[in-house]
Amino acid sequence: MSHKSPRLTRREALEELRRYGIEGADVYLMDIIPLIEMIWADGRAQPGEIDILESFLQQHVERLNRMSGYEVLSMAQARRFVDRFLSSRPDPELLHTLQELVAPVRLATSDEALRHQVRESLLAACLDIAASAVIAYPYGIDERFNAQEKRCFFEILENFGEHDSDATGPS
Repeated sequence: MSHKSPRLTRREALEELRRYGIEGADVYLMDIIPLIEMIWADGRAQPGEIDILESFLQQHVERLNRMSGYEVLSMAQARRFVDRFLSSRPDPELLHTLQELVAPVRLATSDEALRHQVRESLLAACLDIAASAVIAYPYGIDERFNAQEKRCFFEILENFGEHDSDATGPS
């Protein structure tokens, strides 16, 4: 079930994130939230899924620091952020709410190529996580992804639909 609300501006989304204690450089880690939501979609954080998240996190931090020309985030900071959501299963509603804030924060850019790259990278990582582990073997031909993972992926896909660049507002 989708909890679609009107698209927030980037500024509104940043204000909302502050209410959850996510601000400063941690905002750049919002890309990780859909991956965490996919990890927990079936109710368990499995080692293979966490390995994919760790690889994505490493690449994300390195890319961000390289693009910035200085260390915006350390891996230790990034892991602390992720650990908040992996040490025990977070409230699914919280993850969904945070996931809905990713698009206005990370995809609200007039740089079409960058927006496309971020979107595709996140969706590919979500698919990798969903495909990395199944709850039980053997599984049916259409059960590689369970129903919860499929629903979660389609909600993420819907939220990451082509983001209106005019919804960004002042930043």
